[in-house]
Order: sequence, then structure tokens, then C-alpha cells
Amino acid sequence: MSKQPKSPQPKVTRSSTCLCNAVQLTVTGVDKGAVLCHCANCQKASGSAFAHNYRLTKAELTFEKGEDVVRRYADADTKTGNTVARHFCGTCGCPLYLINSAFEGLVILHTGSMQDRTQPSMELFKENKHAWVGEVTGKARL
Repeated sequence: MSKQPKSPQPKVTRSSTCLCNAVQLTVTGVDKGAVLCHCANCQKASGSAFAHNYRLTKAELTFEKGEDVVRRYADADTKTGNTVARHFCGTCGCPLYLINSAFEGLVILHTGSMQDRTQPSMELFKENKHAWVGEVTGKARL
């Protein structure tokens, strides 16, 4: 009996904008859902206890406006050793998206700039999680 070839995963499109609306972008890719990242770098970059991120693979990034004001910080001092390119609006400073050098085609959007309320399916770098942050229900275990 031969195996059936996997059907391609459907692609979705997500939109994002910065606080001052100078940047508007869309990402089309395979939906990998939302995660909470507790790594020290995401805590610092978000100014919060964690970053709520939305992941898309095999992704294509398109700017409706503002590509010229987007700035990039190459975050090379990461726990994994991978360089994470953190993109943000150069006008208002709003974090927009991440590109991880180790995962070609992966685009990670900040859910706040998407106005997305998708519940995270997992947490990353739980060893850095603040004790007062509750558990994410229904999440995958790593």
C-alpha cells in the first residue's frame, strides 16, 4: 500500500500595523498559531513579561505602506545562538515582526500590532517565565 502524498497546508493572510499607522503590512503563509515567548530578549523587546507572537511559515511579507520607515535590530545575543532580526517602526517604535535566521520562510508577527486575540497554543523558554504569570490552558507541552 503506497502512502498518499500530503496535501499542501492552506495559507492564510494576516495584517499588521504600527501604533502611528505609518507601517501597514500583510504576511501570507502557513498558519502555525500563536505562542508566548518568555525569553529574556523578548521580555526586553516587548517591555513586558512575555511576547505574544503569531507564527507563519513559507511566508511572504508585503508592505502596503511604510517599508521605508521600518528599522531592523539584529539580535545576535540569543539563548539559541540564532540571530533574530527584530523589525519595528522607526517613527513610533512599535515592534512589528521577527525573522529567525535558523528558519527560512518563518515570519513572526507581534499579536498586538495585528490586533489578534488568538490564544497561544504553547509557551517558549518557560524557565524565564515570571512566577505570577498563569498557565496557558490547552497549550502544547514542550
